[in-house]
Amino acid sequence: MEKITSSQNKTVKNVVKLKQAKQRHECGMFIAEGIKLIRELVNEDFKIKYCFASDKADLSELPSNIDKKTIFISTQNVIEKISSLTTPQDFIAVCEQKNINVSNTKEDFILALDNIQDPSNIGAILRSAEAFGVKAVVLSQDCCDVYSPKALRAAMGSTFRLNLIKTDLKEFLSFKKDLGYDIIGTGLDKSYKTIDKLCESSKKVVVIGNEGSGISNDIKPVCSFGMYIPMYGKNESLNAAVAASIILWENKRQNNE
Repeated sequence: MEKITSSQNKTVKNVVKLKQAKQRHECGMFIAEGIKLIRELVNEDFKIKYCFASDKADLSELPSNIDKKTIFISTQNVIEKISSLTTPQDFIAVCEQKNINVSNTKEDFILALDNIQDPSNIGAILRSAEAFGVKAVVLSQDCCDVYSPKALRAAMGSTFRLNLIKTDLKEFLSFKKDLGYDIIGTGLDKSYKTIDKLCESSKKVVVIGNEGSGISNDIKPVCSFGMYIPMYGKNESLNAAVAASIILWENKRQNNE
């Protein structure tokens, strides 16, 4: 195990660049902070390229199958340089992203996210998706990065266990529609079907739109119909992650009856 004491170390400087979404995309790498996330990564067979451990950390906490050659014992200034947290964790891993084949998504229920911009929202949606048995989540190209530090923290490890596909959403939905899927757009229009009718469709893709503007204009024509969640207060809308969670719970409830 090598020791790193300088935040100007070449490896450290390259890792710091991964705080930027563009660099994560170009390198196919991301940063995961904290022993819990690192254990989740190992359990889901993600490849760890580097693991930075504070020189005050208990190394016995690390999974035993992490290659010791990838571990850097690091002083606090190095950990703080890499971390995105105000109070950094003792362990920080750099991992390879997984490439998922779009053609593998054959589930009867697929969740699609259209231009979701808040990392905390997208992480919360992924956490709910796993909780309610969803296997595949498709993201439009303009969604925020699921591997951003905030999104990873909000997802609590669900990012690593779901089939996540970032692709041309219109093309994907059109493809699924041709295969007999109903494309269900969510929104606030009270002429839409209510969510109690969700499972009238046996094969479906449910689309959650942008936090402020809803489903994109180029996606709306692809939708088979719209669906909304009845509300009884004076508020006009729900947070995107809350709305997604309600729909996912309702889909599971209807399928279990």
